[in-house]
Amino acid sequence: MDIEKTSTRRVASTVVLCLLALTYSTLEGMVAPALPILQQAVGASPAAIAWVFTGLLLSGTVAAPLVGRLADVYGPKRVLLVVVTLVALGTLLAGLASSMVILALGQALQGFGLGFVPLSIAILSGLRRGSSGKGGVGLIIGMSGAGTVAGGLLAGPLLTVLSYRFIYWIPLGVLVLAGVLVISVLPATAASTQRRIDWVGAVLLSTGLVALLLGITFVPTDGWSSALVLALLAGAVVLLSGFFVLERRIAQPLVDLRVGGRSMVITYIIGFATGWAGAATFVLLPLIVAAPATSGYGLGQSPLTTGTLLTVFGLLGAASAPLAAPLEKLLGARLLLVLSCLPLVAAPLVLLIGHPGFPQLVIAAGLIGLGIGLGFSQAMNVVVSAVPVERIGSASSTVYVVRGVGSTLGAQVTGSLLTLAILPALGVPAWSGFVIALTVATGVAVVATLSAGALPRVKASLPLPNPAALAEQ
Repeated sequence: MDIEKTSTRRVASTVVLCLLALTYSTLEGMVAPALPILQQAVGASPAAIAWVFTGLLLSGTVAAPLVGRLADVYGPKRVLLVVVTLVALGTLLAGLASSMVILALGQALQGFGLGFVPLSIAILSGLRRGSSGKGGVGLIIGMSGAGTVAGGLLAGPLLTVLSYRFIYWIPLGVLVLAGVLVISVLPATAASTQRRIDWVGAVLLSTGLVALLLGITFVPTDGWSSALVLALLAGAVVLLSGFFVLERRIAQPLVDLRVGGRSMVITYIIGFATGWAGAATFVLLPLIVAAPATSGYGLGQSPLTTGTLLTVFGLLGAASAPLAAPLEKLLGARLLLVLSCLPLVAAPLVLLIGHPGFPQLVIAAGLIGLGIGLGFSQAMNVVVSAVPVERIGSASSTVYVVRGVGSTLGAQVTGSLLTLAILPALGVPAWSGFVIALTVATGVAVVATLSAGALPRVKASLPLPNPAALAEQ
C-alpha cells in the first residue's frame, strides 16, 4: 500500500508540475505576437519595448542559480511556492501596466519562472531516481515546449476578441490554481542540514552574467568593437573567472563544480548547443521566408509560413522530449546523447545543400526541434544520474543558465554574421551571410556531438531519505 501511495503521489506531482510548465511557457509564448499591441498600450519606443524580453531573460538567468541553490538548502517545494508567487505577481503587474516601467518590472518578475523546470526536476528526483523520474523530466520539458507553441497559436485569436490584458489574466488564474495544487499535492521536501548560502558567489555570478548578457544584447546597436560592449564583456570575464576560482575553494559553493565531473561539463556543452540552435532557428528561418525570390534564396512568403515552420519545430521538440527516458533504457545514455545531437548537425546542412525551398525548411525546422527536445531532455537526465539528490536543484539550474547564454550568443552572432553582406537593391542579407551562419551552427553542433561521445558511464546513486516525505507516507 505504501508503494501504491508513493506511486500515486509521484504521478499527481508530475501532472501538477507539467501544468505549471505548460502555463508558464504558454504565457511567455503569447507575449511575442502581442508585442505591437503592448508597445502601443504603454507608449513605448521600439528600443524600450525590447526590454519585455531582455528583462525577463536577465532576471531569469541571474536568478536561476540562486533559486537552484535555495532549493538544495530549503527544499524545492518551498522555493517553488516562492517562485510561483513571484511569477504570479509579475503577471498581475504586467496585466495592470499602463507604463513601460511597470510592464518591464512585471516581465522581470516573470523571469523567475525560468526556474520552474529545474525545480520540478529536483522535486521528481527526490521522489524517485531512475527511469520513472527521468520520464517525468521529459514530460515537463515537453510540456514547456508545447506551451510555447500553444502560446503562439492562441495569441492571435485571443487578441482579436479580447483585450491584450487577457494574455496575462488567463495564465494568472491558472498560476493561482497551480499554486494551490503545489501546496496540496506535492510532498513536503526536507531542508538540508547545511544551510550556508554562498552570497559572494551569488553576487559574482549574477553581476558576471548581467555584464555578459548586456554586452551581447548591445551588439546590434553598438557593434562588437564598441567600448561599451568590450567593457561589459571584459567585466564578465573577470567576474565569472573570480566566481569559478571561488567555487572550487569553498566548502559549500553556490554551484558545486566538483560534482558530476565530466558528465556535468558535457551537459553544459549540450545545453549551450541547444540554446544556440534554437536562437539561430528563430533568426534564420523568418528571414529566409520573408526575403523576396529575387534574392536568390528567399520564399517571399508571409509570416503565416514562418508560423507553420516554427509550429513544426515546437511540436517535434515537445513530442520528442518525453522519449528520452525510454530510449535511454534501450540505447544507453551515451549513445542516445550522441544520436540526439546529430539532427542539430544535419539541419543546417539541409539548408546548405541545394536551394532552401519550403520542404527543406520544414525538414530543417523539424530536425532542430527533434534535436533540442531529445538532446536537452537527455542532458537533464544525465544530471539526474550524475549529481547527488541534494545538489540537483543547483546543477540543473546551472545547465539552464548555460543554455540561456547559448541562446543569447547564438542570436547575436547569427545576426551579426548576416550583416556582413547586404544586397543593396533589396536591403536583405546576401546568401553568403547565411552560409557562414549555418556553417558556424554546424560547428557548434559537431562540438556537442563529439562531447556527447565522451560521456562516461554513470551509475545512478540512490536518493537520500526524505524525512518529511516519509512522515507523510
